[in-house]
Amino acid sequence: MEIELWSVVTEPEALALAGPGAMLLTGTEAAYAVGPDTIVVVAPSAGEAGEITLPGPFPEMVEERLAGVLRPAVCAFARLPEGCLALGLARSTVLGYRRGALHDIRLTFEAPVPPGLLGRVAPGLDWLEQVGFDPVGAMERFIAGWYHDVPTGNDFPFSGGPPPLQAFHRAAAGRPEVLGVSSRILPEPVAGRPDGLITFGQAGDGVFTMVMEPDEKDPRIWYDGLSDRLLPERERLSGHLLQSTLARAAMDGPLGGMAFVDRPQARRVIAPLRRVPLRPMRWPSLFTRCYAGPGTVVLLGEDDADWFEMYVGVRHPDLLRRLRKLGLDWESFTDS
Repeated sequence: MEIELWSVVTEPEALALAGPGAMLLTGTEAAYAVGPDTIVVVAPSAGEAGEITLPGPFPEMVEERLAGVLRPAVCAFARLPEGCLALGLARSTVLGYRRGALHDIRLTFEAPVPPGLLGRVAPGLDWLEQVGFDPVGAMERFIAGWYHDVPTGNDFPFSGGPPPLQAFHRAAAGRPEVLGVSSRILPEPVAGRPDGLITFGQAGDGVFTMVMEPDEKDPRIWYDGLSDRLLPERERLSGHLLQSTLARAAMDGPLGGMAFVDRPQARRVIAPLRRVPLRPMRWPSLFTRCYAGPGTVVLLGEDDADWFEMYVGVRHPDLLRRLRKLGLDWESFTDS
């Protein structure tokens, strides 16, 4: 059986390419069929640059075959709401290890996903691997993937501010959605405060402003208006810009919802997701953490020990299917 590149087939048809008697296995986010000469991967997403990064842990048989001297061919598909998109044979397979354990597998392909098809594939998590050492780069990659169907501007009017803020405005150029609604990054930083701090953002309802110290490459930042004194954010500007971008994706997008959940419900929601490795934000709750999956961002805020304020944003309605089954009492929910 041969499947044409970029065609859409059912998942059983995709996995059947591994050959008769193939072993069907599931990993953290992908399905595998391991045959004598071929491994078929059905992944939840595909990057615009013609690559997929699969997070571990992996089925033992998949790891053994790919780590062997004679590696099998790897044929990959990306899930769509209507089926599986054929990406073809991987040109290279790179195994990433951490502390002696297989952490991720990166597959690259000869051709990137065509722009007309990319909008139907959930954005991947390649950006998440950069957070610990390059939050600005992670932010740029997240914006490029999440808002890939929003045209960028032809010019870059922003002219001032520290490097992380300049990078944010380059990525957001021509995309007002990135600047935000619930909280907003100003088009230009504003000076003139008596304390010498620079205003660079504000709440959508005007409750607070965001200020930063001047003349620093990655300045400390504060909320002005959430307390009777300046409230310091835990991350510096570079980390905060990534977190606030994720928060706006969860809070402001057209697909998703908001609910108050207890601890067991919160655990079920975030079980298949990965926590973004940054310290908690102080808004919209005192301890607000970000979680991400392919095409999904969840914002989970904790003000007391029993209840969480939760926001969910997704790129495709199909990604809300699992959440509908959890029986949550949604304050708002939009799936179309």
